[in-house]
Amino acid sequence: MAKSIMQVGRYCYICKKDYNLYTTTNLEEHHVFGGPLRSLSEHYGLKVYLCHRHHNEPPTGVHFDATARWRLERDAKRAFDQRHGAGMLEKLIKKVQEEAPHAV
Repeated sequence: MAKSIMQVGRYCYICKKDYNLYTTTNLEEHHVFGGPLRSLSEHYGLKVYLCHRHHNEPPTGVHFDATARWRLERDAKRAFDQRHGAGMLEKLIKKVQEEAPHAV
């Protein structure tokens, strides 16, 4: 649906942010908020491209590294707040949690 609001172009978000490298091969799309919040990520562009190493490989992949995942969530919140106003992402997440309390 929506393009990423966190990056322009197809390169690994973490390689660029941490190492100033534009890794453009073996990219995978990552929805910053998954599970029941995945639809929010898709609808609002809270997603980034990651190289396979930073996406799905231990120990550096965001599916294994809680710190890397937290940093992406923080960056997504900042990008969302800039576009929609401070605190709006938390309100949307809370709404999803109230609608499906056992899913989150």
